[in-house]
Amino acid sequence: MTRRFSLFLTLPLILLCACKEKGEVHHTRVKKSAPTHATQKTAPPVTSAKAPYRWTLPEGWIAKPASGMRLATIVIPTPGTSLEAAIFELGGNTSSNVNRWRQQLALNPLPENEILGTLEEINTGLGKAYIVPLTNPASPDKALLAAIIPRPGGTSIFIKITATSAELKTIADPFRQFVKSFSSHE
Repeated sequence: MTRRFSLFLTLPLILLCACKEKGEVHHTRVKKSAPTHATQKTAPPVTSAKAPYRWTLPEGWIAKPASGMRLATIVIPTPGTSLEAAIFELGGNTSSNVNRWRQQLALNPLPENEILGTLEEINTGLGKAYIVPLTNPASPDKALLAAIIPRPGGTSIFIKITATSAELKTIADPFRQFVKSFSSHE
């Protein structure tokens, strides 16, 4: 009760002090600040609102906000259609995730030592990453291009795109550059 009464008495005093003369409101001009990333023509690296990571998108690729378990969704325009890359961070080892993806493409699982031989290792700002290209030879319209970036603590960042084998070949090089660009936001 005392707090409300105090606020009730203070508010008219604040309003009275804001006037130069009776009935005249005092205005202050504030100098505009330097352009922010939102107003600059070249965009900065994209960051995830859910995790301390940043990355640089290849030209034409568009980041959508995080949703559900995804750190982000990246829209990749290709001739005639758009592909979608899902970025998420989950647990599990590399071999089990690759075998799960193989099963999604109706491919048989492989032993861990064989899986490691099929991965392309690249360096990122977060350490080693592994590129995983998977195609079902019996059905080239079922293909997957993914990357796994192991993180301390037993999780990994996964970047996964499913499309036709031909579509994935057109974005393979920009995908590698995208994965290489991952770094810590901190």
